[in-house]
Amino acid sequence: MSTEKVEKFETPKELLTPEAQAYTNNLINEAIKGVFAQLGPVLQSIALTPEKLAQAEALRRAPDPASVARELRERKLMQQEQQENEANLRRNQANCPHKYPTGQWAVNPVRNYPDRQERFICCLCQSFFQPKRWEIAAPDADNPRGRAFIAEAHPQYTQVREVLAQKG
Repeated sequence: MSTEKVEKFETPKELLTPEAQAYTNNLINEAIKGVFAQLGPVLQSIALTPEKLAQAEALRRAPDPASVARELRERKLMQQEQQENEANLRRNQANCPHKYPTGQWAVNPVRNYPDRQERFICCLCQSFFQPKRWEIAAPDADNPRGRAFIAEAHPQYTQVREVLAQKG
């Protein structure tokens, strides 16, 4: 709570006449018109018109050339790394003996497919040995639900199946 007293000024009786109030109102109106006449160009320059909003939105959405160049560089580097990783994976899978150092096979069956055909996976190189099977390709303009085709078996599928059948 403030202890300050607000002074109230009494309006002189001479200013309470209709002519005096009209004169005061006229003075205030002229002062306001003068202020807005001086501020008019400033207010027009800062007014948010649809053209200015569209220009600001275009500037906001315009990509920064440095960030675009960086994104392209990173994307190219990522694609190169991905190709290198795929090549390394294929090389490791091709060189994998599919046996542990103890001589035991590192290939295990996978039996949870609805076509009831056995599939096998190598625990060392993650090679997935699949039989000849039906697959549905990605949709395209001619086949909106995808095109069904017969996928070839993994080249080592029969060999792995025979070895695991003999092993028991």
